[in-house]
Amino acid sequence: MIEFDSQKQEKRLNCKIVAGKVGISNVDGFLSLLKSIALKHGVTIQAMDAELIAGEAHIKSAVKKALRAVERKRNITSDLGLEILLYAAGKRQIERALAMGVSEGENKVALVIVDATGEKDLEGVAEEVKRKTGIEEEPIQELEYNKTKKEKIKKFFTITEVEIKAVGEKKLGMLVLERVAMLDVLK
Repeated sequence: MIEFDSQKQEKRLNCKIVAGKVGISNVDGFLSLLKSIALKHGVTIQAMDAELIAGEAHIKSAVKKALRAVERKRNITSDLGLEILLYAAGKRQIERALAMGVSEGENKVALVIVDATGEKDLEGVAEEVKRKTGIEEEPIQELEYNKTKKEKIKKFFTITEVEIKAVGEKKLGMLVLERVAMLDVLK
């Protein structure tokens, strides 16, 4: 469950993350399947490249900020899933944020399922997603990145060696969270 404070009211929203490996032969077909499951259950499902995710806090921060932007009518897009992707990518441009999406072939994915009403059984939705997509679920590894993942994250979020030296290699996730937070400033 995700909680955040708003000046108007406090909201409690359901959020479930499913991460793992999946083979995608057709991206449009994969995304259509996710969309049909989302519509059936009245939720939002957003797929992301897990190789560019700096842990669970990264996804939850993006969800919180996207929901707050929608609530305050400061959202960039009319689609909550795409708004979440923009925040997760820390990018204003949709085309650049889409680079954080899934691609054909073997993927490590992170799917976030969001229920703005707080009334849905997201465990049931997650089970259906896993069953219908064939995702082999794995836990999101917070900061146990391999060298390749670290380099992908640094490149995608344009994190410099100077920044890494200033905060330390183990704080890469914090630098990513800073990029997510900066999207509000860049609007």
